[in-house]
Amino acid sequence: MEGKFDGIIIQRYINAITQDKYHRYKSWDNCFKFFSQENPGENHALQLAFYLASWGMYRGSGGLLQKNHLIHEGAVEIIYKNVYKELKCSEGHEVSKKEIPLIIQLKKELSNYYKKIPFVRGIKESNISDTDTLISKILLGTTACIPAYDRYFILGLKDSYMCYTKFNEASLNELFDFIDAHTKEIKKYQEILSETEIYYPVMKILDMYFWQIGYDKEVNFKKKTSKHP
Repeated sequence: MEGKFDGIIIQRYINAITQDKYHRYKSWDNCFKFFSQENPGENHALQLAFYLASWGMYRGSGGLLQKNHLIHEGAVEIIYKNVYKELKCSEGHEVSKKEIPLIIQLKKELSNYYKKIPFVRGIKESNISDTDTLISKILLGTTACIPAYDRYFILGLKDSYMCYTKFNEASLNELFDFIDAHTKEIKKYQEILSETEIYYPVMKILDMYFWQIGYDKEVNFKKKTSKHP
């Protein structure tokens, strides 16, 4: 399903980025820029950890909070494998439908890495939860080959009548169809964001767009319900 692309919606997200240089959204900028380096270094895990924390992945109930940033070193090694280099988006290269199998392969490898990591919280022993939210946020922040499948993004997909809302092959195919249908509009906002001096790949634009739809929907719902207890 192609859906529509409303520029007013994404402009609200862009305003937050361009009007506040300390905004938490810009943690993505810093992480993506760091992972644009050709070779990984000792600070890549630290950049990834701070980005994930800034984007809500270090909550008290989660296993990441019980670990330091070095937990991500294995993930950095995986992402920088030669087999995945085509997934790294840049101004000269965007992912396409033909990379979907490789995206799913990388998702599985990262999931297998994280879910094997044990942690202790209080008296409870468990393993890191390899949720689609965690893995997709990692991929968005490091390669920008997919959006982040978090609560607001999924809500935005549903509100836009997209057929698929899970991080899987069907959803990725639908997102690429959406990109094909709205290439002109997406490029327009990539140009607007060029003033940030960070290239915003196509999938990052989609992440911003659908996330903002979901966020606005929840905010409006809370406003309505607070007036009518």
